[in-house]
Amino acid sequence: MASKNKIRNKVENQVEKQKRKHPVAFLLVVLFLVIGALVGYFGVQALTKNDKFELIGESTITLNLGETYEDEGAVAISFNRDISDKIVTETNLPETMTAGRYYIRYTVDDLRFNGVVRYRTIIILDEVGGSDGEEI
Repeated sequence: MASKNKIRNKVENQVEKQKRKHPVAFLLVVLFLVIGALVGYFGVQALTKNDKFELIGESTITLNLGETYEDEGAVAISFNRDISDKIVTETNLPETMTAGRYYIRYTVDDLRFNGVVRYRTIIILDEVGGSDGEEI
């Protein structure tokens, strides 16, 4: 029975030694985490350095009543891919032009630019007084 206790104590001592964390192992874990974070950060920076979601042309267009405007649109580059075909435009421009302030809203459904909105303001002036129909 005494030899069983000795063997058990030896095994328990060895298990306790294994459970103790060596300081070098802890430093290596921290070092690898820091290196992984840095590689990830700079990798994302390299992948997204040319990314953009912007309007083509001016953001504010002023027209006189009766003039027409052809929207130039917007461009979206995400992770070095042109995703401009995914841009969705919405507008409140009326079918028959009247003086006022209107907008064209651009959104894109993408991981990088999800929730980002760009606006182009269209101001249509009354020919006579140069007013956009809004009171100051």
